[in-house]
Amino acid sequence: MLAVVRKPRTEISLHGAGTSQILEFLRKQFTVEILDVDTSSVEDDGDELVNIRDTDFWKQNKHRVLAGARHKINMTQKDLAERSGMRQTVISEYESGKRPMTLRAATKLAAALNTTPEHLMP
Repeated sequence: MLAVVRKPRTEISLHGAGTSQILEFLRKQFTVEILDVDTSSVEDDGDELVNIRDTDFWKQNKHRVLAGARHKINMTQKDLAERSGMRQTVISEYESGKRPMTLRAATKLAAALNTTPEHLMP
């Protein structure tokens, strides 16, 4: 399960025993949004599951996926530029939403980030 605490902005991945209790604790302290759920391991709490790509939050922030993937492995834009063969300024434009991500760019960036192009494509 991938959960996001909106303020302070925190991404948390929960798996295994105790997931429900941890999520319950977080919900008492913060506003939590569930982004991805493996429904085989989640108890039904009555909340409706929604595809993240259908939400206003996603539509406003989809360009931030690249930055998130980069930050997750402690990589700078300069490092990503060197590993992908792209200019750092182009990566900055993707991350700020000034340039739309193409499949070709997503393929290069995904290889450098050890992920899939689908993960980076809005």
